[in-house]
Amino acid sequence: MKKWIINYNLEIMTAILAIVFCVSIFFLDGLTLAGKALLGFMVLYALHEWEESKFPGGFYDLFFGGFGIEIKVSEARMHLPVAIYILIMLLVPFALQNITFLILIPLGLGIFEGVIHVAGIKIHKLKKPYTPGMITGIIMFVYSIFVIIQINNAGGLLVWQWILGFVLALIGFVIMEQFFLKTVGLTFIDFRKMAMDRVWGNRN
Repeated sequence: MKKWIINYNLEIMTAILAIVFCVSIFFLDGLTLAGKALLGFMVLYALHEWEESKFPGGFYDLFFGGFGIEIKVSEARMHLPVAIYILIMLLVPFALQNITFLILIPLGLGIFEGVIHVAGIKIHKLKKPYTPGMITGIIMFVYSIFVIIQINNAGGLLVWQWILGFVLALIGFVIMEQFFLKTVGLTFIDFRKMAMDRVWGNRN
C-alpha cells in the first residue's frame, strides 16, 4: 500500500482536490471569499503539478540536472513531499476559510511560482523560453494578484495578517523543500549555496 501511495501520489492528490472541488460547487453560495478563491487554487495547483511532472513534464530533470546532481530516486518519490504539502496548504485554509489571511499561504506560493519559473529560463541558461510548469505558474501569479485585489475590495486585511500569512507561506515552503531535497541526499543549506553559485555564475 505504501509503495502504491508513493507511485501514484500525484493522482491521489489530484483526486482528493477534485472531490473537494466538485462537492464544494454545490455549496458555493455558502463559501467565503477565501473559500471560493481556494477552489481556484485547487484547480491551478493540480494543473501545475501535472505540467511539471507529466504534460510535458521534466521539471525534476531540469531542477537537479541544472546543478549537476544525479537523481537516484523515482520522480514519484521526489513528488510525495510536494503532494502532501499542497494538500495541507489548500485543505487546512479551506477548512478554516473564515480565517481569511490563511489564503495568503497558497497565494504567496502562487506568486513565487510565477516568478521562479520565468527566472528559471535564465538561471538554467535555457535556449527555449520555457520551464516545465511555467504556463500554469504564470496563471497562478496572475490569479494571486486578482485574489489580492478582491481581498482589498472586500475590506482588506490588517498589516499583521499580511505579514503572518506570507511568513507561514515561507515557513511551509522551506519545511516542504527540506523533505523534498532529502530524497536526493541534499540539505536545504547545501542546495541554496549551489543555487546562489548558479545564479551568480560561479558554476558552469
